[in-house]
Amino acid sequence: MNLMPQATEAASKPIGVIDALQRGFNLINRHLWLLVPPLLVDLFLWRSPRLSVAPLIDRQFDLFSQQAASAASMPVEATALLEGIQQSVSSFNLLSLLAGVITTLPSYLSRLDASGGAGATGAVVPVADMQTATLYALALIPVGLLIGSVWLALLARALTADTGETRTGGGRSAANPPAAGERHAPERVGWGHTLRRAGWLWLNLGLYLVALFMATLAASLLFVLFMALVVALAGANGVAIASVMWLIFVWAVLWISIGLCFVVSSIVLDGVNVARAAWRSLNVVGRNLPATLGLLILSLVLTEGFARIWLQLSGNSWGVPIGMVGYAYIGAAITAATLFFYRARYQHWQRVRSSLTSARRQSADEFPSQQ
Repeated sequence: MNLMPQATEAASKPIGVIDALQRGFNLINRHLWLLVPPLLVDLFLWRSPRLSVAPLIDRQFDLFSQQAASAASMPVEATALLEGIQQSVSSFNLLSLLAGVITTLPSYLSRLDASGGAGATGAVVPVADMQTATLYALALIPVGLLIGSVWLALLARALTADTGETRTGGGRSAANPPAAGERHAPERVGWGHTLRRAGWLWLNLGLYLVALFMATLAASLLFVLFMALVVALAGANGVAIASVMWLIFVWAVLWISIGLCFVVSSIVLDGVNVARAAWRSLNVVGRNLPATLGLLILSLVLTEGFARIWLQLSGNSWGVPIGMVGYAYIGAAITAATLFFYRARYQHWQRVRSSLTSARRQSADEFPSQQ
């Protein structure tokens, strides 16, 4: 007996990409106060001094270029690539770490700095040594994660209130949805629970960031050692082999990043630790890869498309505030849409599993195995 069609029919169809985006924008329209945290961060970045790492980056790149030039002449393409990277990294403002990229807190000023635009209006404070830059980063990253965690907790509170789910850890939740046709009044989540959720998010997002950093560092070191070994053994042919291996490495990192794109959503909505969140994210992406890619691509188009419009306006004194509000609105709506999309797809996966389990048990009861 084929149980999969019956189980699939028993589980309701999850929402699509467009529906998730619409729900995200509707949520922000009903709770415009969710724009306050990202706007406060952007306002601080706009009026605060700029912590520029340009002296440190320029010195490191100059040293690297001199060593490469003394060893062998660098190709023109490699030189141009290094100059582009140097210009992009030199425009980075260390205070942009307050935006907390991993928390998806939208920051127009961070995006403006990345494009080389005129971001902060305060005095430029140069950071010329690695020790000072490291101390700044170690101080700013936890603060940025805390700001982002509070914002995500507030976003989850608004989503929970609008959809009528109970708090994580009891009753109905993202992992335990209401039965089909069941209706109940929205439950107001207390502020104490929201603050506890923010603390839980801050802890687990910090662990997730450390795990990503350690994994990236270890993979990079192993890859560099492997590439050096290939070049040493294969000689001239090793360069071609190394180029192919580099492309494979980049593609692997890209697909792993896509697989982990719902880790933050799982931690926010399900209240699970990093390991369980990574497992759930990989499963949801693997079972909904086309829809997930559609969500990511459409989110990128919306974010970057409007960002380019606001970047054109940033040359005027009134352009930056418009960009701040618009970028916060689009970014918050996309973050909310991601939460809606993950919750619907995860619930659908759980309903299919439950239906399959029930169908198997029913089949076993009706047709017991013959010994």
